[in-house]
Amino acid sequence: MTEIMIKPHHFMDIIKLYGSGVEVFVPDEGMGHDFYKVANEIIKNHQIQLQLTIEADDICHPCRMYQNQMCIDKVYKPNYEYKHDYNQMLDKRLIEKLNLCIESNYSADELCRLMLEHHDCIFQVWHEEDDIIIQKRHDLFVLGAQKFSE
Repeated sequence: MTEIMIKPHHFMDIIKLYGSGVEVFVPDEGMGHDFYKVANEIIKNHQIQLQLTIEADDICHPCRMYQNQMCIDKVYKPNYEYKHDYNQMLDKRLIEKLNLCIESNYSADELCRLMLEHHDCIFQVWHEEDDIIIQKRHDLFVLGAQKFSE
């Protein structure tokens, strides 16, 4: 892979899981998505170029829940029925809070450092979540980003 198309929240999820101690990602055979493939590539190649999107990314395309150009997986959040809409909202918030440009490429290292610099935005982006869950997301992301940036 020379470039990865990725949603900003997927990148944060990868770094958060890395912070939780996941060193090697494994396939989710039930869903069939490429989270593991993209995550492993990012973890091993900090200079890989990332093209940001709010639409389906390289993780989503092979997923069983990706149909008719949207994620049909259900989400149980007020005002949202499908992950497609909820995730787009998260990604739009991240793009706005972090001043990201979806027309630009970022190296994984560059995006990680930028997100680490503004890690407190996690509390505003995921504000629909329970405070304990947001705090855990924040803390694991920071741990993962510091580890990734070493």
